Amino acid sequence: MPAESVSTHSELGASIDELVDRAVSAINRGDPTTATALAGQVLAIDHANADAEDLLSAAPAVGGEIRRLTILFADVVDSTVLSTRVEPEIYRLVVGGYRDIVSRTVDGYEGHIGSTKGDGLLAVFGHPTAHENDVKRAVHAGLDIARGVARLSEQTHRRFGFDIAVRVGVHRGLVYLDTAQDDVYGLAANLAARLSGLAAPNSVVVSNPVAALVRNDFELEEQPAAPVKGVAGLIAHHRVGSERAERPARVHGPLVGRHRELAQLHAHWRRAQAGALKTPGLFFCGEPGVGKSRLVAEATDLVKQSGAVVLELAGSPFHTHVGLHPVRALLERRCGITREIDPAERLRLLRAEIVARELDPNTALPALAPVLGIGPEHGYEPVEAEGRRLEQLITSTVRSYLTSCLSAAPALLVAEDLQWFDPPTLEVVEAMLNVGSGQLLVVLTSRDEKSLPNDWQLEQFDLSPLTDEEADELIGALDPTASAEERAEVRRRCDGVPFYIEQVLAGLHMAPSDGTQVPDALYEPLFAQLRAGNNVVPVVEAAAVIGRNIDRSLLIAVVDLDEQEIDEVIDRLMDAGVFERTGNDGCRFRHELLREVADELAPPSVRRTLHAKVADALVNTMTGDPDWPLVASHYEQGARHADAASAYQRATAAARRRGALAEARTYLTHALTQVEQCPPGPDRDHREIAPRLERGYLTATAEGAQSPVAAADFERCLELAGTNLRDDELFATLPAVGAYYLWRSDLRRADSLLQAAQAATEHGREWFRPALAGSAGIVAWLRGEFDTARAYFEQATGLAEEYEQRIQAIWFVPHDPVALAHEHLAWYRLVQGDLTGAEVQLKRAVDRASQLGYPQKPYNHLYAIDMDIWVCAETAQYDRARELVREIADTAERYGLDYLYWQLLAATEKAMVDGLAAIAARNRAPTSLGPHIEAMTQVIEVWQALGASTYRPFYWCILGRLLIAGEQVDQARARLDTALQFAADTGVRFYDAELLRARAQTHAESNARADDLAAAREVARHQGARLFEIRASLDDFELRGEPARRHLIDAIGKIPKDSPLPELARARAVLR
Repeated sequence: MPAESVSTHSELGASIDELVDRAVSAINRGDPTTATALAGQVLAIDHANADAEDLLSAAPAVGGEIRRLTILFADVVDSTVLSTRVEPEIYRLVVGGYRDIVSRTVDGYEGHIGSTKGDGLLAVFGHPTAHENDVKRAVHAGLDIARGVARLSEQTHRRFGFDIAVRVGVHRGLVYLDTAQDDVYGLAANLAARLSGLAAPNSVVVSNPVAALVRNDFELEEQPAAPVKGVAGLIAHHRVGSERAERPARVHGPLVGRHRELAQLHAHWRRAQAGALKTPGLFFCGEPGVGKSRLVAEATDLVKQSGAVVLELAGSPFHTHVGLHPVRALLERRCGITREIDPAERLRLLRAEIVARELDPNTALPALAPVLGIGPEHGYEPVEAEGRRLEQLITSTVRSYLTSCLSAAPALLVAEDLQWFDPPTLEVVEAMLNVGSGQLLVVLTSRDEKSLPNDWQLEQFDLSPLTDEEADELIGALDPTASAEERAEVRRRCDGVPFYIEQVLAGLHMAPSDGTQVPDALYEPLFAQLRAGNNVVPVVEAAAVIGRNIDRSLLIAVVDLDEQEIDEVIDRLMDAGVFERTGNDGCRFRHELLREVADELAPPSVRRTLHAKVADALVNTMTGDPDWPLVASHYEQGARHADAASAYQRATAAARRRGALAEARTYLTHALTQVEQCPPGPDRDHREIAPRLERGYLTATAEGAQSPVAAADFERCLELAGTNLRDDELFATLPAVGAYYLWRSDLRRADSLLQAAQAATEHGREWFRPALAGSAGIVAWLRGEFDTARAYFEQATGLAEEYEQRIQAIWFVPHDPVALAHEHLAWYRLVQGDLTGAEVQLKRAVDRASQLGYPQKPYNHLYAIDMDIWVCAETAQYDRARELVREIADTAERYGLDYLYWQLLAATEKAMVDGLAAIAARNRAPTSLGPHIEAMTQVIEVWQALGASTYRPFYWCILGRLLIAGEQVDQARARLDTALQFAADTGVRFYDAELLRARAQTHAESNARADDLAAAREVARHQGARLFEIRASLDDFELRGEPARRHLIDAIGKIPKDSPLPELARARAVLR
């Protein structure tokens, strides 16, 4: 491309980049001739283009490629001198800390450390993961490294008496990337290393190519061009100050620039006072600091001046996953409950509040007490509901409570910081929006609209930063003495964000009078305020760790100052506008962003220590159960990982009491994450087992025994245990994993696990054998060994009462062994022809389920219903079977178990029952079975996709019968052949007799039919399945007549004479 064809500078850059990229592609695909030609064109335009010169000499080796990458180089200042001044062990410790900072920071921005040169570390951005903003990521990483090392230097100076600093350089250019050696070569890599030498200690410099790409994102200060070793000429470079975008914040000063929002607020309140408010919600959305809280304050003042009620629900970043936490905070405020009050007194205060609101304590108290973390052992009877039903009942009671607080008069409900609300609290807010009284105004705020459902009744206002004129008005209202130059500086630095304007103005008058400029970041005003006196820093650091709302007694327990000194600091922080008073003995940060800034004041080691002390204080000074999720969070941030794991497990128990299974499983996952951070060894392995077992159990309960997630947890426990099954919990994983393999028809592995468990009962665990007998019975049942299975099941039902509690404590299979035994004994009675006995066993299964705790109670109840459906289907009770199918779906939803799993099971049983009823219908046309065939096929395919295969022969047999009735005989035979082969391969043979009987109907030749029927009869006889035997004998008699009479008479004799089975009546009729 001739140079004269490029008319502008931007076009020139684009042309060169395009040519270089094409040359890179050519050399990477093994075409050096084209690459050389393209590089020559670049040099024709830009005679000193280093990338083109590198291309002309590049010869990629195996495993390498030419790439344009962003390179960061970090190097310790005067590392050689430092290493001669301090002891080697101390030097290694400090430099190790520096390396950790660089590695952690680069990983955080998804860069990659490719090589080390002495104490210098080289990182690339764009390999192995490429992003559209790799240059920006690299500069961010450089700034974070500089800050991190500065904090490390403070710690090092305090501890060892010397400092450490880092220089960081960032460059972008063409390199040879050696993927085999994990290194980069070329001028760009060398230049990044040399560039870092031009940086001041603990600062970042970037080259011209980088500056051109990030100048809109960061404050850059051009530096005089300077020479560097090994590179001809002077190197232009820029010092990176900070990122340009200011972090937004909130202001509680004068309300400026919100005329439209304020007018709507007043208009809505007038309508509420008149009982004519049709759209109850006003939603203010915007980034932090833009003025949402200021509008909430205006709404609160307006309503309170009218003498009306104001209720406030506030989200907390520390409790985003804790159900109904904003409601709990409201209840505690209204009841006068503080952290020091014991549970019994809390309950009394709650009861008094309920009575004051004219609610029924008998119903409201048991529903609201769990919200406050008060257990029933402190004086109330728990609600007779569990799971999703319990959650709904609690939510409904909360709505009733809030409504009673409003006193059927105009009122305001504030829902602030919706982005931190949990789903149940959002449901409460939605319900209040739908009250429909025309008197309730609801003001909502959030940092984004993602947290807001689309169908809520509200009017939305997206708040923008102030214009320059509005910012001037606010500055004048806050500080009339500010000069024109100062106002312009504040406008430039604050970008129209009201909270920034307030804070920068506050710092303006606290800065030293030595001509320094107005602070250019939000942190400096806070620093200026903190320099007002002694002891402020430790107090504000601890307060930031505690949270935005600061419990005075907790602060006293954490800070190493006496009570009077802490109160003096709190007063100073009140005067400085950092804190504001809440209640009689509390305070809080005036804004969440102030807390975030204060939180950054403490070095990481100090912050970790404070978090751990807060957690200890919450546990040791709390009367009753502490807020375990909050305790766990503090332990986690305090790097007390074992304590954090334990606290998350305690939080799990509280969540399960509220029926919140998903929340409980989340806490267990957090617990496991904390365990992973503990030092490797036997102690960590042991700690991992309990939360993993419980998570596996809850997952299996919610999603079914087939859940691979649950199985993975159980198998991990077996891996941790190895051959050591001395602990009962480890021992109990064997049947848990066995249940998973049973679901997938892997009878061999399931049986081997059960045998291992049975062998482990030979020495001291005889009490566990009846429980294992239930699992062994299932293996025998699936194999079609019904008599053996019956013996096992009867052993399981004889579980000694004195051992039951001990077994339940370590039984991690959702299916209770006794309930399971009764369910399958019902099947045994059915195939024996004893329908009455089957019904008795089903009732015992339901009764047993009702005696269990949550979540075993609903799980076993549902499976008892499912077995009842099978019994009804086998005995042509189709109407009752349909009722039971509906009950499965309703019960699962009521108890909060995995909705999709149980809906799928209900859909499967419905397809099965409807299909059998259609086959039995009189005067049906074969074509009418098409929808039933399709429905049965679809559910079978879904279960196959899920890997669930235990009951495949049963459902395939139903599908085969539907295909036969629909005159699709060839397809039916193929299905049935596949089912029989599956049974032979897996050993799942409980339905072989019925499969053979159904296949007999697909043969055109009578001899082939007779052979399959004879085989079906023999299998049924061998299995002791008298119902299946009489069915096969009936079909044989209808096919062959008199020669088959003897078999039919024999089969009839095995069925109880008074049995209501339709097959028995039919057999007697045909023999007359």
